[in-house]
Order: sequence, then structure tokens, then C-alpha cells
Amino acid sequence: MNSIHLVMRNFVFALVAAFTLAACNAGPSAPTRVDPELDALFAQLEQAEDQQQAAPIEQAIWARWADSGSPTVNILLERATAAEDAGDAELAERFLDQASDLAPDYAETWNRRANLYYAIDDYPGAISAIQETLKREPRHFAALAALGMIYEELGQQRPALEAFRAALVIHPHYEVAIQGVRRLEPRVDGRDA
Repeated sequence: MNSIHLVMRNFVFALVAAFTLAACNAGPSAPTRVDPELDALFAQLEQAEDQQQAAPIEQAIWARWADSGSPTVNILLERATAAEDAGDAELAERFLDQASDLAPDYAETWNRRANLYYAIDDYPGAISAIQETLKREPRHFAALAALGMIYEELGQQRPALEAFRAALVIHPHYEVAIQGVRRLEPRVDGRDA
């Protein structure tokens, strides 16, 4: 990849991420931890030719995201999952609170919280948690796609389309985002044309 393409790609990514964060009233970004292996996986994901090539890379990214680097935080996330699976959202949230207290810069705790809030139809809570996820990991394609789904359910088609498109900048073969763009482009861009 030539340096001009890389600079333009990074500029477009930063612009899309900034716009998406602004759409959900995000504040300044918190520092993210440096992970050269994760960076390499994202570079591979961008270069994947199709979903079949992208799938194992995506799985490797999820595996990196799932490991907080703290056995205690990992256990708290497991307990949050068990509580959520048992239908106890309040207990799941308490475990997530404890995990956030121990690892405040860990994005996946916030992503899990967004999923929890979404499941109980707390859309403002989910959007806020997605905002926190993206502050910590702006490349979180699933959080961006979830933001698109929430905005779409709220009837906010333009922000939904922008969130899905932002997810595709990071993961060009992410099926949830692809389907979201296919649904919304004719309605949003066709209306604006």
C-alpha cells in the first residue's frame, strides 16, 4: 500500500469515526492501549478479499478484544454473561461496573454493557455505552453497526446509514453493516438525490 493511500485511508477513517462519535455526542477520546498484533489484524481485515477471508481475521480480533489482560476482569465478564443469560440484567450490570472500575480503558466492558442495555430496550443507555466503547476502541466495527441498528430502530435513517458505513470502512465484509447499508441507501440517498 503506498503512503498516499495509507494517509488518505487514515484520514477518511478518522473523519468517519469523528463524525459518528459526534452524532452520539461523544466527548474527547480516552487513550487506547497499543497492540501491534491487533493493528496488524485490522490491516489484514481491510485487505481481505471476501467474507471467507475476513472471517478468521474477525475471529482473531474478537479473541484479542475478549482478553482484558486481567484474569479478574475476564472472570467478571464471564459472570456478567452468566447473569445476563439467566435473565438478571441488574446483576450483569454490577459485574460490568466492577470490571470497568478495574479496567477503565478496556473497551469490551462497555461494548458488553451496550449489548445489555440494547437487550432491555434502553436505547439511550446503549448509545452511551457504545460511545464509551468507541472512545476506547474507535475501530470497533460491531459497536458502530450496533449504533446503526439502534438509530434505524429509532427512525433516524441518516445517522444509521453513516454508522453502518463507518463500520464498513473498518471491516468491509461485516454482514450486519452490509445489510444495513443495503436497506438504508435507497431510502436515504435516494431521497437526498
